[in-house]
Amino acid sequence: MIYRAKLPLLRVSTSPIILRDEMGNDVGEMRRYYSTKKQRFLNFIFDNIINNVHVFDQEGNLYADIQEINTLKTLIREKWNVRLREESFVCETRTKIRTHPQFYYEKRNAKVWIKRDFADSVTRFFVDQNVVARVNIEGFLPPKSCHLTFEILDPRFDIYEVASLYYLLNLKY
Repeated sequence: MIYRAKLPLLRVSTSPIILRDEMGNDVGEMRRYYSTKKQRFLNFIFDNIINNVHVFDQEGNLYADIQEINTLKTLIREKWNVRLREESFVCETRTKIRTHPQFYYEKRNAKVWIKRDFADSVTRFFVDQNVVARVNIEGFLPPKSCHLTFEILDPRFDIYEVASLYYLLNLKY
């Protein structure tokens, strides 16, 4: 399954991102949000210190809610509570070098890695060393770098999960 989206140019933007299928039909939207005005202010002062994402399906129902866990331990290694419709899990960053960001989470006994390499326009989702989804960026400079193509290769994953976790990775790195 192939889907497309266009990210806003500014990272701090809370404008909706429309998710479209191959035919150009809207399948949902996602947006960044702030729980409080304090979070918005902290994010304005310290660049991207707090990242929360909502994902809505075609009918406008909340499908995924990703909230950052804010404690002293998570200042070094960030973690997020991810609540999909039926399930919830914790996604954490395992990045050692900023040029090679990596996220890790466990879902239904599957260990999922999200990896992006330096100067590579493709972000890959791995389960047991197998690629289950890919996110391609059309260009290296704006406005083309805001155009995304999601390719989902495994039926266990849907566009809402892949798009929201990629957007979280994009906001952070």
